[in-house]
Amino acid sequence: MIDITQKKLREARFFSQMLGKASQQPVRNDPEEFGFYLSAFLSAARAVTWALQHEEKDKYDAWSPAWFNSRSPEDQTFLKDMITNRNFVQKRGGAEMDQDWEYIPVTEIRTENREHPAYGFHWYGPPGTPPPTVGMPVYSFKGSGDEVTSACERYVTILDSLVREFIETYKK
Repeated sequence: MIDITQKKLREARFFSQMLGKASQQPVRNDPEEFGFYLSAFLSAARAVTWALQHEEKDKYDAWSPAWFNSRSPEDQTFLKDMITNRNFVQKRGGAEMDQDWEYIPVTEIRTENREHPAYGFHWYGPPGTPPPTVGMPVYSFKGSGDEVTSACERYVTILDSLVREFIETYKK
């Protein structure tokens, strides 16, 4: 049942995870990577409801207004904001975001697939001297102020609930 919809949901989840990984990289080989993953995520996430409507149009059209109205006012506003962000990506070239900086000690920089401690970041200095820090960009959506990666995770969770509840309502 609704195989295309479920594939789109997996795609959105994939890009949300990639976006999260990209946001944790202190050194980026491609400065546009975060924006590309965000664009792909927002497009895939928006396609979840379109795919569901395509696969089960009559059922979805009858069911979705009640589902949307049963969400909290905060969730309803959030869902509309995420659609707006997707539209900005598609029609204006990118989501409207603010960028802030979080400074972390170099000793806390995460590394992937580096099990041996020699491959990590190390720092030595006189006792009591704090380690140097590196700035990590933190993005939030303009208007809502929602941190981008957290908002994307929340969006996937809501879409997962939508698909699950639709299946439960119409399972054979």
